[in-house]
Amino acid sequence: MQLSLRLALALAATWAAAPGANAAFIVQYEMFGEPGTQTFNAPTATAAGATGANLTRGSGLTPNDGDNSMNSRGWVGPDANDFYSFGFDVNAGFDANVESFRFATRSSGTGPGFVNVYYSVDGGAETLLGTITQSGTAFSNNLFNLATPVEVGESFRVILRSANNTSANGGTVGSTGTLRIGDYRDSDGTFDPIRIDGDVSPEVTAVPEPSGLVLAGIGVAGLAGARRRRRLAA
Repeated sequence: MQLSLRLALALAATWAAAPGANAAFIVQYEMFGEPGTQTFNAPTATAAGATGANLTRGSGLTPNDGDNSMNSRGWVGPDANDFYSFGFDVNAGFDANVESFRFATRSSGTGPGFVNVYYSVDGGAETLLGTITQSGTAFSNNLFNLATPVEVGESFRVILRSANNTSANGGTVGSTGTLRIGDYRDSDGTFDPIRIDGDVSPEVTAVPEPSGLVLAGIGVAGLAGARRRRRLAA
């Protein structure tokens, strides 16, 4: 299995075939038993303080059979409406930090040979994180460890798009060529759900420094003294 990674902007990421440091999950999706043609996958677990978003396909794609995955055809183009997306929203009063995410992908011979991986924070523009090179019809297990955790105040989405019109077999992506997304397979052969790891915690409210409180007290006392002197003068 061959994987390629192109780093985007100043955000560095390490992409490895084996899991990195363990982190608490924020949202995860268990794909075992799915037929491939489902309209969406609801999160199977979400951390407190966050609301998981459905795993969905773009409107330009057509559902296709594919055990234990979400599978789609119609990647010719590529087109803006051809994508997979998953992620979470942050509940009011909380903040989140994303440390890593993982999933597996598999193309048919005439499916996409190169898949771009993007992320979007708080509804902002999509940032390219890396490109998966699909090796024939084999599964690619993709783990992204972010060198610097991404701070999230409102929402976080992972988006997969076909990078170009080159197919996994080296030809051109066909109208019936498919790409599926499924559970990540660990090096020991066990499967992990599609998931985003990191932490969600209550927002921290700024507390005035003690010196600031003292100065504020002096100011109030000074105003009170001035009012008292004016009353005596009267």
